[in-house]
Amino acid sequence: MNLVDLVEKSGARSIAVVGTAKNVGKTVTMSYLAQELASRGLVLGLVSSGRDGESIDSLTGEPKPSVVPPEGSWVATAEGVLGEAAAFIEIVDVLERVGLFGRLVVGRVVEQAPVELVGPQSARELSALVKKLLAFGADVVLVDGALDRRAAASPKVTEASILATGASSSANLKTIAEEIAFLTWLWSRVPPESRLIETLSRKAMAMNVVTFIDQEFLLRPTEYPTCLGFEEEILEESGDSIAVVVPGAVSEKFLSEARAWTERKDFAVIARDATCIFAAKDPGVKLHVIEPINLLAITVNPVSYRGMSYEPKEMVRTVSAAVRAAVGRTVPVFDVVSGEKSIRGVAGVAMG
Repeated sequence: MNLVDLVEKSGARSIAVVGTAKNVGKTVTMSYLAQELASRGLVLGLVSSGRDGESIDSLTGEPKPSVVPPEGSWVATAEGVLGEAAAFIEIVDVLERVGLFGRLVVGRVVEQAPVELVGPQSARELSALVKKLLAFGADVVLVDGALDRRAAASPKVTEASILATGASSSANLKTIAEEIAFLTWLWSRVPPESRLIETLSRKAMAMNVVTFIDQEFLLRPTEYPTCLGFEEEILEESGDSIAVVVPGAVSEKFLSEARAWTERKDFAVIARDATCIFAAKDPGVKLHVIEPINLLAITVNPVSYRGMSYEPKEMVRTVSAAVRAAVGRTVPVFDVVSGEKSIRGVAGVAMG
């Protein structure tokens, strides 16, 4: 089974490809999926949460691989970046909202050509664009994202996600593996085991304020719509609560304070989904989400534009082993360029 087989088998109609850093192969993974899925007769939709597809990286100044949508696919981008690609796209819809690069447009690719993708960063607008591409006839929509544009992976936007990492993330392979393993652990958070607490959490989230769940299974809302900047004030009210439900972003400071302030060792922090949780390491407090992310796979790019490179087989094995140790299960790892893969974990690695 390769990555395309995995995507088809999942049945997901919208998939986010999220890079952990710049130049880790996210665009290569996007292009690979687009071309391979199109070769199987599927109509693709392509959109970005932010900006991607430019020939020169806007931050590093280094050359970037182009996004070349297959003929017949649907794309959403900004009119201000179309350039020569405008001649190869039949525009069918123009959105009213004007952004930094002009209005967003939706069109059908009539001839293959490099396209720069520019899209909205908010989950709400991105979700609307994904639905629009599906309505126009896309069988599968691929959403380009990054950790600083993580809305792409929200279950409100896409049905599944793929994480991309690579040699550009760090000069140390062990560090790269540990970072992607933690992110996989974070994105593997699930709803509370108790159906009652899950139901209460959904009710609390709809209240749009930070809300505690007491021992008596009663909701106790606070006055705070966010935990940002009010971490200590909120947790001073925790008492002997069993959980706190946080709408919006969950800061690393809030997680750290939760471990120190709360009276119960089994106290849990509950977020909407893992893209709302900002943490660089295991916070030492129970973490749950209301909407889990369906993480399909991890892709790796063993080559860095800085000249650092690893053996593809070594990188796939190292990342696979670290992820399995972190989450206790196999998450398929692929290098789509070399064909190396690990789909059965450490004890019986299946290599391409």
